[in-house]
Amino acid sequence: MESYLSGLAAHALPLSCVAAAAFLQSLTGFGLAIVMAPLLMLFYDAKAVVSVVLLLCLCGNFVQSILHLREVNLRLVAFLYLGVLIGQPIGFQIFDMAASETLKLLINLMVLISLLVMQATRARFRETNGNSVRTGVLAGITSVTTGMGGPPFLIYIAHTKMAPGMLRATCFLFFFLCNITSLVTHGLGGYGIDSSFAGFLYLVPGLLTGLLLGDLLYRFVPKGWLRQAIFVLLYATSLFGCAEFLFHKAGAFFF
Repeated sequence: MESYLSGLAAHALPLSCVAAAAFLQSLTGFGLAIVMAPLLMLFYDAKAVVSVVLLLCLCGNFVQSILHLREVNLRLVAFLYLGVLIGQPIGFQIFDMAASETLKLLINLMVLISLLVMQATRARFRETNGNSVRTGVLAGITSVTTGMGGPPFLIYIAHTKMAPGMLRATCFLFFFLCNITSLVTHGLGGYGIDSSFAGFLYLVPGLLTGLLLGDLLYRFVPKGWLRQAIFVLLYATSLFGCAEFLFHKAGAFFF
């Protein structure tokens, strides 16, 4: 127990990052992976972070999915998940061959360009079965490569007419399915979670603290803020990810 507590102290900064991401996730239904992943990559090896993020998200999304299952848009989740199953093998091939830093840059650029296009054209994606499957394919690819299945899904539902409570619950269940499927895909491909499990255990208290605080404060948060948060969050994390990649490249060049 004493060694675990000393380990918590050593992991104080990444633990606080997890708590902040979990707090936002509990309020909005999204944000855990796309906030946590780029921040944790400042402290841990990039490919190890993918497994840690998937484990933390799996736990958080599972608990919240159970609590809010009655509000979930099950039809939407079903078609999205069909796409995830199609996209996972493609994503794993990319994960296996490419360096994780390169993958992270590509994903962040994809999110940033998509957001700029949406803002410039006011594009709105119709929620059809076909569009849901195509979105699921992209989410399946990004989930297994970077641990972040959120960006394609959040862009797709950014202008949804779903009630905030249903949107939040739908996010929980969809992301849980992405998380568990990605972990299974990694395991089948020979990437176990043994090396990441110790880091996961040290970060769990931050996850639980953030989720609990967010759930307690959810009723006091203006619901109109949730839509705006999607765009602000995606811009912030994608720009941060690109800047971090360039910072590391510059550091390697000069030093």
